[in-house]
Amino acid sequence: MKRPIYYPQALLLMTLLCCTSLAQAAERWFRVELFVFSQGGAAAAREESWDPEPLLRYPDNYRFLLDPQRIARNKSLHPQAKSQIDSRGLQRITFPEPGDLAAVDIPIIDSPASDDKPLDNGEGGHQELANADQPPAPQLPQAYALRDASELTFRGKAAYMERNGSYRTLFHQTWLQPIVSESQALPIILDHSGDDAAYPALQGSIKLYLSRYLHLETNLWLNTQGDYLSGEWRMPAPPLGPSSVQVVKPAKEILSAEEALSSLSAQEGLEPAAELEQPGDDTDSSPHYPYRHAVLLQQSRRMRSNEVHYIDHPMLGLVVKLTPLTDSDLQQLGAAQSAL
Repeated sequence: MKRPIYYPQALLLMTLLCCTSLAQAAERWFRVELFVFSQGGAAAAREESWDPEPLLRYPDNYRFLLDPQRIARNKSLHPQAKSQIDSRGLQRITFPEPGDLAAVDIPIIDSPASDDKPLDNGEGGHQELANADQPPAPQLPQAYALRDASELTFRGKAAYMERNGSYRTLFHQTWLQPIVSESQALPIILDHSGDDAAYPALQGSIKLYLSRYLHLETNLWLNTQGDYLSGEWRMPAPPLGPSSVQVVKPAKEILSAEEALSSLSAQEGLEPAAELEQPGDDTDSSPHYPYRHAVLLQQSRRMRSNEVHYIDHPMLGLVVKLTPLTDSDLQQLGAAQSAL
């Protein structure tokens, strides 16, 4: 008789901590630490000639970093829904169809096997027993998940810079990831403007890839108050980033008044009713852009592992370090994660 099969509850941490066998890890893994800060202030900015309307856009193909706190908060807002993270870091929160219990995070336990009969599955059963005696394959840590702040090696320098100069931290995180070829690598979105519907000071993406050397491409912009500009002209608002969370509700929803009228007209052969005016239709639903201008940091830099690299800019600074991880490192990190 079959042994009991347990399907664990699809909790958030199980989604985040899903691992991959080390035997499947053909890529080269690195620890990435990225520190982005503003610098210089208006005085330094006035010495430069800035593009009044730089081309600011997000890539068409991209991925997200995994922020455990943000993912947990999104899940807590929809406790009855199922939360899953796809291969690009998009969190998909799916509500069950009415009466569909399968889509809810409920543990399912198969009927337990009886002990009064021996387990006999033919050759397959003996193979299953043999495999059960083997230790599980080592596991990889979760790629692209933000690590604890205690692992930041630039933290002391970042605090010193903020205390002793016109510097402000815009982004400072560390994570683990495989770095692949340029054609396979996806840009990483750094901001959450698409989730929060608000403009942060820093927007954009970076791309890490491996050719003969390691390479970093930046597509970042700093939103500013434009104190270095003359007159009262303001730049058009840049785009908001893509959203890292998608909420999927049941298809069987109650029709709105507009949809009901349209459906009734279709059934009775009537001309479609004029579009209903909704409250607030005459207002712009886009969030207010609280800045006046943006400056772009768009560069490509060749790098070496284990070295600290600095990208300079009159108003932005970027410090990055890529530390290679051995199989032993990955095994230890994966084991520590699995123990949580």
